[in-house]
Amino acid sequence: MHRRQFLSAAATTGIMQGSVYSLSAQTVADKPVRVGLDLFSVRDQGWTAFQMLDYAAKHKLKYAQFSVTRFYGPQDHAHLQKVRAHADKLGIHLETGMDSICPTSSRFAKDLGTAEEQLLRQLETAKIVGSPIVRCYLGSMADRRTELSFEQHIESMLGVLRSVRSQFVDNGVKIAIENHAGDFRTHRLRTVIEEAGPDWVGVTFDSGNPCWTMQDPVSALENVLPYIVTAHLRDSYTWLESEGLGVQWVRFGEGNVRIDDVVRRLHEAKPDVVLNLETICIGNRSFAVKTQEFWQGYEDISAKELMGLYTLAEMGKPLPNSPKRTAENAAAVQREDSDVSIAGLRRIITKLGYREA
Repeated sequence: MHRRQFLSAAATTGIMQGSVYSLSAQTVADKPVRVGLDLFSVRDQGWTAFQMLDYAAKHKLKYAQFSVTRFYGPQDHAHLQKVRAHADKLGIHLETGMDSICPTSSRFAKDLGTAEEQLLRQLETAKIVGSPIVRCYLGSMADRRTELSFEQHIESMLGVLRSVRSQFVDNGVKIAIENHAGDFRTHRLRTVIEEAGPDWVGVTFDSGNPCWTMQDPVSALENVLPYIVTAHLRDSYTWLESEGLGVQWVRFGEGNVRIDDVVRRLHEAKPDVVLNLETICIGNRSFAVKTQEFWQGYEDISAKELMGLYTLAEMGKPLPNSPKRTAENAAAVQREDSDVSIAGLRRIITKLGYREA
């Protein structure tokens, strides 16, 4: 058995033994849920970092994540200190993040410097704003169909991680890699964390992205549960189409992918992880799994995993696609979607018998 296979099997065994990662029911009930907002949810408002934080405070949230660097505005030390001070005044704890750290990915921003340089800048940002993590990702589903194989992209990213390890370890900040936009299926992301070192690299679990890699969110969650250090919570609705499956990201609590179970299981196993809502309610996405063309780049999908999502889709009905909107109207709808989603998560927390931090 190869080392990667051994680590994968060992982690899976641990996951199947639910008590390894679960706390007692009483302990969980005593632990409040840390509800936060990924500020990407209000990305098109034209707001400053301070206005974004004011929006979170209006909803009485105590956690917020600057998942991408541009939301800060200027990123010099003095400005970031002002952002930190404003968050402190509002009683909001911050997490920070960035985009791709894979130099070979189509999503990597080469104009911002090397991946190592970008990561180390975000390490400094994390230290200034008090974030325990730096959220990042490899790329998107496009990286499954490039001249380089997806495994080559993974090796490229692992090389970057190795080169910055000592700086992150010395400063006690974790890199948190997201399953992002159809790039990682969570079983492979788990092995990447194990190869890089789970003492300093963890997972940003995004509950909206598993449907793009033909996984149901609950099963996807279980694959990486031991290594989750932060979360992006999104809900999805899925249905059958003539050539496969349709998926739409919807307001939190309005989907059909067992999002209540995601919230319950994640808080049960990782009560200190911040559940950051990431509201992205965009148009329908079709996955033609009955066609040969779909499977190029997705050869790692098992029939069992596909059927897990397919079973959920059988219970759904096609949703209308999102209408075209003006920029002003789209921004207003985005705020409304976020407002409703925050309330939706809070309803689920109450239904589960939890309380909010």
